[in-house]
Amino acid sequence: MALSRRELFTGQRVMPAGGVALPWWRGDRGCDGCARCVDACETGIITLSAGEPPQLNFLQGECTFCAACVGACPQPLFHARESQPFTQRIRIDSRCITFAGVSCRSCQESCEQQAIRFHLMPNGIAQPETLPQHCTGCGACIAPCPVSATGLHHEP
Repeated sequence: MALSRRELFTGQRVMPAGGVALPWWRGDRGCDGCARCVDACETGIITLSAGEPPQLNFLQGECTFCAACVGACPQPLFHARESQPFTQRIRIDSRCITFAGVSCRSCQESCEQQAIRFHLMPNGIAQPETLPQHCTGCGACIAPCPVSATGLHHEP
C-alpha cells in the first residue's frame, strides 16, 4: 500500500490524473473558461484550469446531476440531458484494504445506488464486488475510500 498512516488518517490524497468531464459533456474544446459552471455547481466539485476543459473533483464530493453546470454554460458544449450523463462506472482496484485483510466498507456505505456490495470470504473479511449496471458515475464512493482504491473507468 502506497499510503502512509498520516495520509490515511488525515485524508490527504490526490485525485488521479486525467480528471472526469462534466455530466453530459460533449468533449469539445470550445470552453472559454468563463467559470460559470464552477459557480453554478451546488456541490462545489467542478475545477477549472487555464486552457483545459472543466473537470470534476470527486474528492470534494459527488455529482448530484442537478444540471446547473449545463444551464449556466453559455456555449453549446453539452449533450441533451435526456442522454446518459456519464459513461464512467465504478472500479475498485487492488489497493483496496479489504484485499489486505482489513475490514472496510466505506465505498459501499456511500453508494446510494448500491453499485458496490461485499461478499464474506473464508478469511472472515468481506471482499467488494461492483455492479456497474447500478452505477451512475456520481463519484460518491471516491472520497470516502481511505486508500484511493475506488475510481471510475469508461464502459465500452
